[in-house]
Amino acid sequence: MYEKLWSLRKQLQYSHNLIHCITNPISMNDCANAVLALGAKPIMAQHPMECEQITACSKALALNLGNFDDNRSIAMKKSLHCANENGIPVIIDLVGVGCSELRKTFAEELLQKGRFSIIKGNLSELKAISGRDSHALGIDVGDGDREAPAKSAKWLAELARRHACCLLCSGEVDILTDGKQIYFVENGDSMMTLCTGTGCMLNVIAAAFLSVTETALDAALAACITFELAAEKSVSITEGPGSFHASLFDSLYEINTLDFAKARIRREL
Repeated sequence: MYEKLWSLRKQLQYSHNLIHCITNPISMNDCANAVLALGAKPIMAQHPMECEQITACSKALALNLGNFDDNRSIAMKKSLHCANENGIPVIIDLVGVGCSELRKTFAEELLQKGRFSIIKGNLSELKAISGRDSHALGIDVGDGDREAPAKSAKWLAELARRHACCLLCSGEVDILTDGKQIYFVENGDSMMTLCTGTGCMLNVIAAAFLSVTETALDAALAACITFELAAEKSVSITEGPGSFHASLFDSLYEINTLDFAKARIRREL
């Protein structure tokens, strides 16, 4: 498993693949730098008049519902359609659908009309989009939504089958499933919650890995362990959120096979 995921990291390092990221302005710069640190090339085009042309020449498309606005909503619809027409893999990050009816309605429309390789969200966001009761605390998981990962995995697998894609449920324990296989990733550090945009960075990193594999579950696994092992490495050499944030891009760039050996992945049998 680790050797296969490491091979994806090596492919990405020298790929220079163009990744179209329609993300929010709060995390745009960090998302671009994360993609660059891994060896791909980000482009953050979101104007509705150019987004389809940009998507058509990209190797993957990352959509993000954070800091939602009209222009990006139009661009996301157009780019999603273009990507689907051209066989370009797409990931969507359901930021805030648990606390905003506007975002939830928009996400439901995209999921109904488009095809996705990976749907990403936290537990509250994925509960909301699955039709379950959600108690989101803004863009964070509400206490009323917390449950044992094994329990979450069952309905997440059902949701993955419904949309014929991979689900990436991020949290203290990440739950990844394509509806058939279920994995738990237990890397990362609480310091990640003190830096705005780490979830957005994981989204575009997953998009970058989608550009070097046709297996969405492998892309999601590679993204989670790469980013979270980089976070662990940064925590070990920094003292607070500011220095951690600055170090994170160095750690993404420097991650190696010895780091990958520290990945904590469990498969649900």
